Amino acid sequence: MKTRLWAYILFLHATVMGCMAWLSRPWGGIGPASCRWDCSDAYMRIVSQGYDRAPSLAPYWLGEANWAFFPAFPSAVRTLRDLTGMSGPNVGIVLNAVLLPVVAYLCYLYQNRKWGPVDYRLYFLFFFTFPATLWFRIQYSECLFGLFLMGMAWASLNRRFYAASLCGLLLCLTRPTGILCVLTFAIFHLFKSWKQAADCPDRRRVQALAAPLVESGLLVMAGGTGVSVFMIYLYGLTGDSLAFSHIQVAWHRVFHFPGYWVWFNLTHRTHVNLVLMVPLDLLVIYKGFQKKFYLEATVLLITFMVAFSSSLLSIHRIIMGNPFFFMIVYACLMDMRPVWRNVCIALFAATLLGATLLWFHNSNLLY
Repeated sequence: MKTRLWAYILFLHATVMGCMAWLSRPWGGIGPASCRWDCSDAYMRIVSQGYDRAPSLAPYWLGEANWAFFPAFPSAVRTLRDLTGMSGPNVGIVLNAVLLPVVAYLCYLYQNRKWGPVDYRLYFLFFFTFPATLWFRIQYSECLFGLFLMGMAWASLNRRFYAASLCGLLLCLTRPTGILCVLTFAIFHLFKSWKQAADCPDRRRVQALAAPLVESGLLVMAGGTGVSVFMIYLYGLTGDSLAFSHIQVAWHRVFHFPGYWVWFNLTHRTHVNLVLMVPLDLLVIYKGFQKKFYLEATVLLITFMVAFSSSLLSIHRIIMGNPFFFMIVYACLMDMRPVWRNVCIALFAATLLGATLLWFHNSNLLY
């Protein structure tokens, strides 16, 4: 069974990557074609030069610095580049190409265990044609983030909290939203344990909650350690341990009441495409709660509210690039008739194709 399953995963993955490679020929290959925006502006600069010591004076990056980009992905790319001699963009593509099937498999195991049984043929067909997986394939940190998130989720589900804590630490070194995921997992674990011990006598309830309290504390401590390591590094480099947060002002990321940035972008007629993503994100999160994906939908909702309150930039990637988003969409699709599922597969594949071409053409519609 596992041999057939992995053969199917690798066949679908290789097919999509082959299509991307074929489409990228006019740009000189998939590495140069897909290294756009944050890849060329930030990640590859970190790989080649390290983190900036001061904000840039270059016209294109005036007042900006690459401190907002957490170190796990660029560090992995830099290490593999030094070991293989390949270029940074090509290493990023290869790294994510290797990790993506593992992310898909962990998603399948997790969803099959919690809400199974899941038909792996449909599941992986939906997964590898899902438009948001574009960001898992290009030189961005989404794939590494998805790997550590699903590793933490799968380990927590199996009560392997040392492994979950390690994944939580690495998750918090990958993206700033990692700590939100870790805190949500820890709180849900405590809440679930408290509900299970609700009928116990007071003394036994305290005893029953002792282990979950330690396990949740271990998760929080590991996640906090991950963020703290980067903060200590930034303090030594710039004198500002929160430089990763403060530099967000350079991209006009400022906290306002929820909804302000929707109004701002509509009245200024900027990033209207991102405004359209907001109701779609909220609809999927709502459906997640409706289908009892309570933990997963809460992770998405908290991440959404933090991102939504500071800016709409990249909000579609931050939410739709989370594996939990795909899980909820898949659960919704399973309620459809087979003919509509087939239509969705075709629509997903066509959207992924169009998004890939837009990305190769350096379109800001997907930024």
